Amino acid sequence: MSRPDKILAMAILPLRDGDPPAPTPFLPTEKSSPAEILRCAETLGIPWRRVLLEEIEAEQKLRGYLRDIDGTRSLESALTILSLRALRSWRVRDEVETLACQAQTSVSGAQKGLRVFFRHIVGKVGPDPNGLARQCRFAHDRILLLQRVRRTAARSQGTMAERLAFVCSNARCSFDDADWALHEEDSSRCGHRMDAAVRKVREEGFPVPRAPTEARSLAALRRIVLESSRPAPRRR
Repeated sequence: MSRPDKILAMAILPLRDGDPPAPTPFLPTEKSSPAEILRCAETLGIPWRRVLLEEIEAEQKLRGYLRDIDGTRSLESALTILSLRALRSWRVRDEVETLACQAQTSVSGAQKGLRVFFRHIVGKVGPDPNGLARQCRFAHDRILLLQRVRRTAARSQGTMAERLAFVCSNARCSFDDADWALHEEDSSRCGHRMDAAVRKVREEGFPVPRAPTEARSLAALRRIVLESSRPAPRRR
C-alpha cells in the first residue's frame, strides 16, 4: 500500500483501546502528483472520472462561445451557454463563490449577481427582452474566435496531435474548433478565413444578417452589437 493510501486508511479506521493516536490524514495539495490526488479521491469515494468529464464538457462549450475565456467573464453569459449544467464549470463556481463573499461584506451588485444565478438555476428567468441582442453578441464573438483559431492553425507544425495541442493551447479554443481550423487550413480549397468563420457560425444557427458578401454580413452584425451595447436613455 502506498504512503497516501496507508495514512488515509489508518486515519479512517476506528481506534481500539491501546492504539496510538491516528496520524494526520494525507491531504494532497496542488504540488502533489496527479497520481497522489487521484488515489486520494478514489479512497474517499469521489467520482473523479465523472467530475472531470463534466468539467471538460463545460469548458469545451464555454471555449466555443466566449472569445476571451480567461478575461473578464460574464456570469450571465456562462449561464446562458451552460444552462442547468452551469455548476459543472469551475469558472462558474469560482464566480459564484466570489459573489457570495462579496455579498457577505455588502459589496454593491453582489446580491443582484447571486439573484441572477439562482433565477437561472431554478428556471425562473422569464421572457428575455435582450435575448436576440445577446445571441448576436455570441455570434460576433464566435466569428472573431474562429478567425483567431484559423490564424493559430496556420502557424502550427508537427503531427496532427501536436498541431491540435498547439492550437487549443494558444487560441484557447475547444478541440472541435481546433480540428475544424486545421482541416480548413489544410484544404486545397482554403478560402478567406473571415468568410469561412461567418459561414460556420451561420450554419450553427446563430443570427447573422445576410448580405452580398460575408464581410458586409459581419459589418451588419457588428452594428447590431454596438447598438445593443449602448445604454438606454434615461427617462425624465
